[in-house]
Amino acid sequence: SSIPESVGEVELSSDGSAVNTGPKGVINDWRRFKQLETEQRQEQRREMERLIKKLSMTCRSHLDDEAEKQKQKELQEKLNGKVAW
Repeated sequence: SSIPESVGEVELSSDGSAVNTGPKGVINDWRRFKQLETEQRQEQRREMERLIKKLSMTCRSHLDDEAEKQKQKELQEKLNGKVAW
């Protein structure tokens, strides 16, 4: 009527959940591994995009500068025309 100690023992993982070392446990371990791998890949991709945006250079051409100066000049002329009234 006594139960052998090996049958009554349950191995616990680091997070406190029971560990199943049979086929179902192996399958669950594999699924968890793939999930963590996917999450890590997504985080690396997000970090790479952040770095690319941070390190990317933005430049303006001479034509962009000239167009901006022209807009500023036109805006200043409009403001001066309204003030003169």
